[in-house]
Amino acid sequence: MNKKSSKKFFLTILIIVVCFISISGVKLFKGHPIWAVSTQMPHSKGSPHASIKIIEYMDFQCPACANGAHLLENFIKNNPDKFYLEVRYYPLEMHFHAMRAARYAECAGRQGKFWAMHDLLFKQQSTWAPLLNAEPVFGEMTKTINLDPKRLEQCLADPTTDSRILKDKERGKAQEVKSTPTYFVNNKMLVGTVNLEKELKSSLK
Repeated sequence: MNKKSSKKFFLTILIIVVCFISISGVKLFKGHPIWAVSTQMPHSKGSPHASIKIIEYMDFQCPACANGAHLLENFIKNNPDKFYLEVRYYPLEMHFHAMRAARYAECAGRQGKFWAMHDLLFKQQSTWAPLLNAEPVFGEMTKTINLDPKRLEQCLADPTTDSRILKDKERGKAQEVKSTPTYFVNNKMLVGTVNLEKELKSSLK
């Protein structure tokens, strides 16, 4: 084999190896996409070592998501050592206030009060969701949980706030999420609260 043929041979082998690694990587991502390492701090509660791990893609203006939040709250309260919950943003375009509500939740999280805002948004959803302007209601919520108004204002105007929310949504799309609420219970996809409740009850047996 001359020098030119040898070079071409090794180049061909290199291309084959690179293609193989690329294909393997895609398969690995598809097989294990749910708990992929992220640079973002998750909004989570419960023990990471719990036997039942749940990821929820939610929209604060989605009525079914509000029901799901109440359902999960009860399950975790009654079985605190068995559940780990991580919530991710998935604001739907059809919901006028969904993105703004997510911004308030994210900004509350930056002051260590994500779950307080999360719970208020869902509990008062029927109050703010029908409004043309929900800002006054969101503003009252921030006072209820004692957010620093200057830090809140800066956060709401910060482009990284939207970026954080939209990265969650892109991760959801990559995992074939199409509607809310969508849950992954130990990597099993479930859409809607009825399917979630059945799966959680079964998991506790």
